[in-house]
Amino acid sequence: MTSRPYPQSTVAVRDAATVVVLRDDGGALEVLLLRRHHGHVFGAEADVFPGGAVDAADIELTRAAGLPDGAARMAGLRECFEEAGLLFAAPAIDAGLSSAWRAELNGGRRDWAGVIAALGLRLDLSAPLAFASWTTPPGRPRRYATRFYAMAAPAGQTAIADGRETVAAEWVRPKTALAQADAGERWLMTPTRATLERLTYYGDTASALAGLAWGNKHDGFQRAHR
Repeated sequence: MTSRPYPQSTVAVRDAATVVVLRDDGGALEVLLLRRHHGHVFGAEADVFPGGAVDAADIELTRAAGLPDGAARMAGLRECFEEAGLLFAAPAIDAGLSSAWRAELNGGRRDWAGVIAALGLRLDLSAPLAFASWTTPPGRPRRYATRFYAMAAPAGQTAIADGRETVAAEWVRPKTALAQADAGERWLMTPTRATLERLTYYGDTASALAGLAWGNKHDGFQRAHR
């Protein structure tokens, strides 16, 4: 099937963030994958990590943070809550209350700043571990300069797809996800596959975070993906 050409001059590159959420289960490293809704223009039905574009509110909320990528970090934390129901913040919130406020946010009845204020949340923008950056090449209907972060899953929370942007949430071992993709059971975009391949070298969350941090410091990991 021939993809429709999109004039690159009309497609702006937007800043975005993706969060690779990790946990240990049964003595093995697992990563959270979300199945994107079939109606998406970009990455329809792909299995991805939580993430999305930086919006104006993310920028406004982080003006005083002093981090060059503060807005991307904020966007990543927001998207984890919107898409997967995972709230990386203190204090800990009851699951029912968290679900109710997530519904308010996703339904457009509250914005992210309003949720933070109403629940008295404290977000540690230094917590996400930056380890990669991928930019969508010209010729695609949408283009993103996406910063990749990694975090350990918040204790006591359950990942649940939002049913709108994401239709399934699954914890899976990196090698298993890759094998399923090779068998045609999953579709993985290039950055997702590359990240999963890196994660196969680690046995648990602690070693994965340490390894990603070392790789980012010594190698850098900036790519264009197709």
